[in-house]
Amino acid sequence: MTTAAPQRTPRRSGSLQPVELAQAAVMAALCAAIAIIAVVVPFAAGLSLLGTVPMGLLAYRYRLRVVLTATIAGGLVAFLIAGMGGFMTVVNCAYIGGLTGIVKRRGRGTPTVVAASLVAGAVFGLFIVGALSVLSRLRTLIFDSVTANITGVAAIMRRIPQLEDAAARLERDFATALHYWPLLFFVMGVFSITWVSLVGWWALSRVMARLMGVPDVHKLETPADNGPVGPIPLQLRDVRFRYPATHRDALGPVSMAVEPGEHVAVTGANGSGKTTLMLVLSGREPSAGTIERPGSVGLGKRGGTAVVMQHPESQVLGTRVADDVVWGLPPGATTDVDRLLGEVGLDGFGERDTGGLSGGELQRLAVAAALAREPALLIADEVTSMVDQQGRDGLMSVLSGLTRAHSTALVHITHYNDEAEAADRTVALTGNGANADNVSGPEMVETAEVHAPRPDAEIEADHRSDPPVLELRGVSHVYGDGTPWAKPALTDIDFAVHEGDGVLIHGLNGSGKSTLAWIMAGLTVPSDGACLLDGKPVSEQVGAVAISFQAARLQLMRSHVALEIASLAGFSKYDQRKVSEALNTVGLDPTLAARRIDQLSGGQMRRVVLAGLLARSPRALILDEPLAGLDAASAQGLVRLLEDLRRRRRLTVVVISHDFAGLENLCPRTLHLRDGQLATVPTAAGGMA
Repeated sequence: MTTAAPQRTPRRSGSLQPVELAQAAVMAALCAAIAIIAVVVPFAAGLSLLGTVPMGLLAYRYRLRVVLTATIAGGLVAFLIAGMGGFMTVVNCAYIGGLTGIVKRRGRGTPTVVAASLVAGAVFGLFIVGALSVLSRLRTLIFDSVTANITGVAAIMRRIPQLEDAAARLERDFATALHYWPLLFFVMGVFSITWVSLVGWWALSRVMARLMGVPDVHKLETPADNGPVGPIPLQLRDVRFRYPATHRDALGPVSMAVEPGEHVAVTGANGSGKTTLMLVLSGREPSAGTIERPGSVGLGKRGGTAVVMQHPESQVLGTRVADDVVWGLPPGATTDVDRLLGEVGLDGFGERDTGGLSGGELQRLAVAAALAREPALLIADEVTSMVDQQGRDGLMSVLSGLTRAHSTALVHITHYNDEAEAADRTVALTGNGANADNVSGPEMVETAEVHAPRPDAEIEADHRSDPPVLELRGVSHVYGDGTPWAKPALTDIDFAVHEGDGVLIHGLNGSGKSTLAWIMAGLTVPSDGACLLDGKPVSEQVGAVAISFQAARLQLMRSHVALEIASLAGFSKYDQRKVSEALNTVGLDPTLAARRIDQLSGGQMRRVVLAGLLARSPRALILDEPLAGLDAASAQGLVRLLEDLRRRRRLTVVVISHDFAGLENLCPRTLHLRDGQLATVPTAAGGMA
């Protein structure tokens, strides 16, 4: 039985865990890239200080072994590209960052840094003295070089009246110091290391103080449980959870049970605590209440608990699809990768680069990686939110099959009515508790067929001879064009969007929708053809067409709402009137301006992005999967808002979505993408439009 007691996650011992290895790899690559730039680019040596940031964060959050692994990996990469200078830059960053991170983690201050730097300086000084004692030819070369520099400085000083004596004294004192060179180089080593340590501590500690102030509230925490794995059956009794530095519970009280082989659907409005429940089920200690399990959670272990999160980008680590499926499995474990990829609809994707996958394909890959663990408990947090209807049916068939063919228990967090109805039981979260077997919980998102579009002749009649705002002429795009890995994404796309028009673009995952969105926003230049905004290439007018990404959280870069809106809109963060006006435009209370971004619900995040984008008065607005992850009420509110803006402001709106319910009035015009080409649209009646 697990009882609630807030505590810090114990530090691990033994070999590196998959999460530690992943963090070390990412931070090593970042530090190596900075070191290479600092060495290769002229007058860019000062940039090397930035490399201390990833190493400092690594040392603060993980054990010393992780920092050493990152140092070796980053140092080797930097050495191969930039030589010894790159290697030493990585080592220097690792020393400063590691020292700062460890001191911060242990709650110490400047005196500790001074003491540690003196010890490190003494070790460095002794190493230099020992090396020069053995390498006599290198010592002679260094002495001659330094002596030449001192002689040159003295020659310059002699040319200045009244400095002749000072020049002679400089040469004499230097010769004396060089006679006692072991002491000289030892003192220089101690001084240099101490000075670098203090400067790095002063600069990096301020950066880390700001970074550590950003709460990582949705981070999965692997409990330090070394006992037998046994996450199921699971019993929660009056469980509550409150995030640090907040004044209200994000979850609870919740009482529920999950039995082996059971399919439980969890529903609720945005902000009701569904993702928090996922964290608790996967091992996060609750603030109150009790959790009973027969064994350990076994997060990520075979036969334990597997989690597929709402945004799969955070779970995909391998550069190759097949590598990502087996990432983190114990050595010697065998997995039929091709079978798993086929089950989730990624048949033949094993050799594909994960960086070229669409949002829906990434979600399917995350499910395949979870299934490779043969989990006893699988927690799926909105896994179908970025997947088209065909892919959604396939994924649900796979997930439901787990509970029938195996003893795997499935906890599926969803907003869709048909997915909740397919479960054995439904737990409806209301924000202040949960009602088990509640079939009359919050309003659910309805699935729908794509609506029949208005005829093109009628659309053109509305605009008469108005020039188009956006026009695509023979647009084609190939990823990796000219390489053996070339992959066509779009082929010969032609259409125009007029002022005040509402266009829905839909298609299966991987059909090229997101690529088309980036081209229309000017963020990607097509391989062939042209995308024009008011008759000029849109790529030369970046920012004139606003785009809202699939995952709103990835577009929010500032800590607070007011800062984010001001940054997106391009006005001063101190202009409270403009910030309030922007929030009012999207139906948000102006008091939200002072709130942290991580305290917002999914619907509020999307509206904050829209507030900043609309405040720039864009010529057109592109929304990439705007309804993904939103509950029914939030989705309806967002659509009504966009309908009103399109009517009142004559805002040109292009929506890319596989959810069609309620979009008829916002997007009277529909375009269908199939394999990168425009095709006719199947209507609900089964005909073609």
